[in-house]
Amino acid sequence: MARMVARGEPVGGEAVRLLRQCAELCELNVRALQKESRLARRTASLCFELGNRVARTAWLDAEDPDSYALARDALQLARACRPLLFAC
Repeated sequence: MARMVARGEPVGGEAVRLLRQCAELCELNVRALQKESRLARRTASLCFELGNRVARTAWLDAEDPDSYALARDALQLARACRPLLFAC
């Protein structure tokens, strides 16, 4: 997020907003998993969905070469959440 803002991306822009939401949701998911919460599957589902949205938004931003790396990382995050959807 810091790199995007430093390049001139508005703090309220779609990509920065999605990244912030993704980071916050990942933190929530980690806490839910640590507490063995029954809500962990739901938070993992939201992480999976949001990771895919971040990847799609980054992939479509062809003007920025870092966008492809961000898309790859976001897809990796989504893939990491996927097994949690079917746990329990």
